Amino acid sequence: MIIHKDIHFEPTVSIIISAYNEEKVIENTIRNFMNSNYPMEKVEFIIGSDFSTDRTNEIMNRLSHKYSNIKFFPFSVQRGKGPVLNDLVKQAKNEILILSDANTIFAENSIKLLIKYYSDKSVGAVSGRLILTDSEESINSGTQETLYWNLEYFIKKAEGNLGILIGANGGIYSLRRELYAKIPTEYPVMDDFFVILKVLEKHKKVVYEENALAYEKTAPSIQSELKRKVRNNSIDLSTIRGIKKLLSPTFGLVAFALWSHKILRWFSPIFLLLIFVLSGLLAYTNLYFLYFFVAELIFLLAGILGKLLSLLKINSKIFLIIYYFIITNYAMLIGIWKFMTNSHSAKWQSTAR
Repeated sequence: MIIHKDIHFEPTVSIIISAYNEEKVIENTIRNFMNSNYPMEKVEFIIGSDFSTDRTNEIMNRLSHKYSNIKFFPFSVQRGKGPVLNDLVKQAKNEILILSDANTIFAENSIKLLIKYYSDKSVGAVSGRLILTDSEESINSGTQETLYWNLEYFIKKAEGNLGILIGANGGIYSLRRELYAKIPTEYPVMDDFFVILKVLEKHKKVVYEENALAYEKTAPSIQSELKRKVRNNSIDLSTIRGIKKLLSPTFGLVAFALWSHKILRWFSPIFLLLIFVLSGLLAYTNLYFLYFFVAELIFLLAGILGKLLSLLKINSKIFLIIYYFIITNYAMLIGIWKFMTNSHSAKWQSTAR
């Protein structure tokens, strides 16, 4: 797929951030954007606070008075990220939207690298690459999120090369302002996933720029990561109702990528559970099924050992990976249950950073 790129193309940009209780990181994030090599006279910041109860509003009021290109909107009722983003985008005046998070740190040239694709009219959205960094606390807890994220990178890169990226990195993605689809508020939606799929629905290309880097820290503990995955899987499943058209084979590679990359993976805990139960039942009928069932039991025991080693702060990579795989699928299973019982919520559930 050939896409025209022009590193000298510099349209106006609106950077959109929806924040909730981000006093520890918000100022550093804004100042980091200010140090970008993109001309700041072409950039406006649209920042919203979803009824923050810490010093977020105080900090942003000070910054908005100091810098003329910062527009700050403190909301008096907590509604969740989606409604806030909808309101903030209405305030944006510039050609290209860049959506980010309050704790995401962009590399100096990342904005330029995202924007260069928009010289090609067929491109509707561009995602950058999110780099997760582990703290000593997160490593000791047993989380292997960076390993998972590195595997995800290769899938995103392949999809991006075809112009069919299924889901952007929420901390660093962009789109043409006229292609922004209002995020539904009547049911929970994963905002970055929904917005990007709606661009594909309009038959525009969504590409991946692997050199446009942004950085975030992983969750400080595997318990925090577990909570995040439960919530994400339930809301991802809820999002499907807003993008049902893309499930049709008429969308070709987009539909194939959506089914193979996302939907089948979200339901993988059910498939794994069925395999475990059926192989156990069949173990009495065939020696090969017995071997397979024993291998599954050994795998589970290795996961338990990984948990014990993490508690002892012993970093045994292979056992920790197995433990993380099991706990991730457990979280996804709980997420499926929350979706089916309609007990998921779109309200903020911030992970400690």
